[in-house]
Amino acid sequence: RRRLRMSDNMVSIILPTYNRAYCLQESVETVLHQSYDKFELILVDDGSTDGTEELVSEWKDDRIRYCKTSLHQGASAARNYGIQQAQGKYIAFQDSDDLWHSDKLAKQIKLLEQTCPEVGFSYHKIVYCMEDHSTMIIPSENILNECKSGDIYEQLLWDNLVPCPALVIKKEVLEEIGLFDTSLKALEDYDLVLRVAKQYQALFVDEILVDATFSPTGVSSNVTNYLTSSCLLIQKYKKDYLKTNTLDHRLEIIFNGAKEVGLQEQYVAILEKIMML
Repeated sequence: RRRLRMSDNMVSIILPTYNRAYCLQESVETVLHQSYDKFELILVDDGSTDGTEELVSEWKDDRIRYCKTSLHQGASAARNYGIQQAQGKYIAFQDSDDLWHSDKLAKQIKLLEQTCPEVGFSYHKIVYCMEDHSTMIIPSENILNECKSGDIYEQLLWDNLVPCPALVIKKEVLEEIGLFDTSLKALEDYDLVLRVAKQYQALFVDEILVDATFSPTGVSSNVTNYLTSSCLLIQKYKKDYLKTNTLDHRLEIIFNGAKEVGLQEQYVAILEKIMML
């Protein structure tokens, strides 16, 4: 069995999963074959019944830590559980169908190890394969690179450009700003990055280092959850949206989304109440 090599610059990779054995193996293999090998992979199994535990037992690698829970509170609660178990200096996140490029961690850790305390995290581009087989790159290549590094808080208020699987973040930063907000039914990762970027600078790797799949059955595809969480974020960051002149843009996104599903009146009423607070 391969022994885990503990070090000051170790990465704890948090992978929440629930009944995803059919895609988990390929995803995990892309982690195990990273050129940067100072990591632990914390698999947080939220009560799977599909043979996930048997699959994990086949990997003879001491860098894998398998945590079976019965939280049943979703991916954010599972990620929080994993963070609390983490022993690394850095935290990274993976979804059960993500495919990492072999040099993902190496490139991000190299940047983080060479920087000042004001830097809290690094991230990179991700390519998503959509249901119709088209692709989408986040963050958009239309955004200037100078807006993707350093103080990116205002750019984030305009729109989220940091997918959760692209993050490598200092654990001490999470201990300071807090973990994922499990009261949000969507956009928990957006909220987390906003909180981090408000206090810390970012480093951007201008490369695609993860291939991901947009799942039509995932939380992000639930329009009601997305719209409701968007409203809650308006309430939470209202002063900053107003200060940076990004509020109208965020409201337009919510209005357009609500109109598409015939819920415009409902969400206009919600936002009117929020703006009066």
